[in-house]
Amino acid sequence: MFAPWCPTCRSRMLLGPRRVVSVERGPDGLRAVLRCHCDTLIVWSADVGETPAGPPVPASRGRDVTHQNA
Repeated sequence: MFAPWCPTCRSRMLLGPRRVVSVERGPDGLRAVLRCHCDTLIVWSADVGETPAGPPVPASRGRDVTHQNA
């Protein structure tokens, strides 16, 4: 399973092995070319510096349980 950032969907997408278009050798190791559900081709690499991380994930908007009413 892969979870690359899709610039078209503007989110991380969970993609399985059926979404692998090709595997190629890059300068820092292997890279997989994946096809997102929206048909965008995404190059995924295990090298952290090569794959865009996407926007920061917002903090949870759940109830603050650190302050309890007495």
